[in-house]
Amino acid sequence: GGSKLSPLPSDLPQDPVCSQGSAMAKQLCLISAVLATSASALGFAGWTYDPEHPVEPFDGVAKAVTDMLLHLTPVDRREDGWQGGFCSCMENGHISSWYQYSSAMYLIDTCNPTKGFVMRTGHLQDRHTEPLQGMMACDTLKLISYCMSHHAQEALPAWKPTCSNAHYTIGACDVDCSGAVHRFGGLGLAGLLAGTLAVFGFGA
Repeated sequence: GGSKLSPLPSDLPQDPVCSQGSAMAKQLCLISAVLATSASALGFAGWTYDPEHPVEPFDGVAKAVTDMLLHLTPVDRREDGWQGGFCSCMENGHISSWYQYSSAMYLIDTCNPTKGFVMRTGHLQDRHTEPLQGMMACDTLKLISYCMSHHAQEALPAWKPTCSNAHYTIGACDVDCSGAVHRFGGLGLAGLLAGTLAVFGFGA
């Protein structure tokens, strides 16, 4: 037999099209409302690209790291060559990719104690709408935080504001800008959609 559809909760905003449509239309409206609310809660309602003010927070990430590598931002640490260790850590790190982890060099153009840190930020410009780009962006912040915590822990206080600013532009990113590393954002929207469909009887 067919699946039984759950009633619409009374506390959701009532759209005339949804409230007057068929049972299936009402159910699809409910799913859309749940996903929109959950996406906002996960952080997708944050930064968006504004063509009138084309500021890319990940350009700020690259500049912040460059300033530390080139001593433009003071790091209270003895000169022990930490910059080389940090860049080696970054170059050997991995970030999310299609069904696997790939080299961070996909996003890193340059990491050098004398040339600074250059990222291919164009690969991340749609991170607020493309989940894969969001995972890549989140993993990049995690990798930088991890490498700093292992090679120049004293730089973390200066890094944290820039990291946090970029973090707020990524949905469901659980980076700890103080250096600890966690798993990316749980189920994410794909898992949320699958769970929602199952709850309301649309599963197989």
